[in-house]
Amino acid sequence: MNSFLDLAARQISAPVKARQRATEKRTLRKAEQKALAERDALFREWKRQQREHIDKLVAGPHGEAARGLLAFLEVLSLDQANALVKLVKTGPWRDADSGTRFEIVSIIGATIVALRERHGLVPFDDPLPPHLNAFLVIREWLR
Repeated sequence: MNSFLDLAARQISAPVKARQRATEKRTLRKAEQKALAERDALFREWKRQQREHIDKLVAGPHGEAARGLLAFLEVLSLDQANALVKLVKTGPWRDADSGTRFEIVSIIGATIVALRERHGLVPFDDPLPPHLNAFLVIREWLR
């Protein structure tokens, strides 16, 4: 170590050291608060954009089917995977433009993740090939 720095550290009085530690803690807290505020602002912006995408989807040419799908997703349970696949396959989604198909897959994926987390399961649990779960079937269908 540097003997000069060691000597300097020993010569600083306890009250000065206490003030220095308090200042460091305040600086850290401010940085943490700033990081949390930035994260919250980004999350709010992301949520606003998601809401805009859903509103655009509902107002678009497939609005009625989108409202039906969203209503189904609101009451989706873990044992309704086959019903979800059937609903998507009977809907107009395969003939929709790629942006609409992407939005549908994104909404379904987010809903499945939230549902799994509410039931204490891991968010993603993709099976090994050749088996497919409902999300993978839907994603392949809308590709």
